[in-house]
Amino acid sequence: MPKQEPPDRDLLEGHPRYRKLNDLNEGTFGVVMLALDTVTNDRVAIKFLERGAGIGRGVLREVLNHRLCVAHPHIVQFRELFLTHSHLAIVMEFAAGGDMFDYVIKHKGSGPGEGLPETLARRFFQQLIFALDFCQRQGIANRDIKLENTLLDDSLPRPNVKLCDFGYSKNEFVDSRPKSVSGTPDYIAPEVLLNDNYDGKTADIWSCGVMLYVMMTAVLPFAKRGDDRCNNLKRLQQLFPRIVAGQYQAPRRASDACKHLLQRLLTPDPVQRITVPEIMTHPWFTVELPPGLLERNIGLGNMGVPPQVQNPEQIEAIVKEARMPQPVQLMRPNWVG
Repeated sequence: MPKQEPPDRDLLEGHPRYRKLNDLNEGTFGVVMLALDTVTNDRVAIKFLERGAGIGRGVLREVLNHRLCVAHPHIVQFRELFLTHSHLAIVMEFAAGGDMFDYVIKHKGSGPGEGLPETLARRFFQQLIFALDFCQRQGIANRDIKLENTLLDDSLPRPNVKLCDFGYSKNEFVDSRPKSVSGTPDYIAPEVLLNDNYDGKTADIWSCGVMLYVMMTAVLPFAKRGDDRCNNLKRLQQLFPRIVAGQYQAPRRASDACKHLLQRLLTPDPVQRITVPEIMTHPWFTVELPPGLLERNIGLGNMGVPPQVQNPEQIEAIVKEARMPQPVQLMRPNWVG
């Protein structure tokens, strides 16, 4: 477990480009800070991971997969990676609207089982699926899609979805097939619990189904009153039989088309579960969908990563150096970006 930094410590002290504004979050993973990019005048989020043996292959995989998605408007942008004397710093776009969980709780209806208006839930879900489609075209399975990992910007009159957090992600073109149980219990697909070899991209579709259900109802589909909410292992044991059986109560205030899509998303058998292309042609999904979005998604994928973004060799070198604590000399190009 990483050492806890003093709350008033400025990990960006002396940096020539970034200036600390506020602390955003802190946990066993490290610290996330809100900072000002003094070159672009943008606010950015910077995740700090303590240097040393805790910087493993998973961190490198997270950054490389996130880098591949830099061009998509509904995925939090990866900006750059640099080193401080004590930390590895990952610079990302700042999503000022907070996360989807807080948004749903704040804007849900007043009645029991009443979440967001269906038209708004559809708009958010459309953006989520286009982000997922982009990831899957790059070979990436996120493996931890949930409301808390889906951020929102501050666009008006309605915010836009920003998928984030690639900490559990895998790329089918370079990584082995997923075997471990990863993610948050309420969002984990049945095949992840039952098998030691599963398709992470298909499992992500199940997680999107859980997200849509919560957007529509403001409750989790497989949870029951009295379930343990603190111990993840115990909670998973309670949820296991319901998830595997696909036992959930259909939203009472959802349209028939929405209920049908949820049924296809939350199909326990991954072979029978709806695919991303099928979602995009589902009658509920296509309502008020701006034309040309699929073509734009394909075009963004064909563009590749902009040349100004650090290449994989540079990123690997920085992560490798981050594994060595107390460096004698920092790599200056990484520091100045």
